[in-house]
Amino acid sequence: MEISKEESEGPWQRGLNYKILPPGVDDASKVRIEDMPSMSEASLYSGITEMMPSSFAKNAQPGDRVTMKVKGWAWAGGGRKIVRVDLTGDEAKSWTSAQLKEGSEQRPGRAWAWTFWEAEVPALVKEDMSVEIACKSIDSAFNVQPESCDHVWNVRGLGNNSWFRMGFRLQ
Repeated sequence: MEISKEESEGPWQRGLNYKILPPGVDDASKVRIEDMPSMSEASLYSGITEMMPSSFAKNAQPGDRVTMKVKGWAWAGGGRKIVRVDLTGDEAKSWTSAQLKEGSEQRPGRAWAWTFWEAEVPALVKEDMSVEIACKSIDSAFNVQPESCDHVWNVRGLGNNSWFRMGFRLQ
């Protein structure tokens, strides 16, 4: 290990790999990559890994609400601890907070691992007999995942930490 006053000279740090291009740039050759800072700390992320309907969902009709058993993970950069994960099954009209599981015991400022979570979420059945669940996480600095990536859009997709969405077809 070597302590340096500047980032590594390799292509991973100084090249395009850790650079988030501005939203108006659609071609990396149009900017001076060497003048752009590297992304050195990630933001806040969450994801759904498992989603299953309750046994009552098999008789559901469009417009009904069904309970979905949902599991996933959350992670924050900078060692920040995940303090909450919220889920919605009706396009953000109502929210359910998940129960934080393994990883939730990490110390603030030293939370480097994923935090796993699970919840039972009421979800609105759409006309095509599907449901969609979205999740967002909140860290110990009370940063919250944004609903969309409109504010961080870039041609390479780096830094997109918008709500994670997953659909499930009931029939």
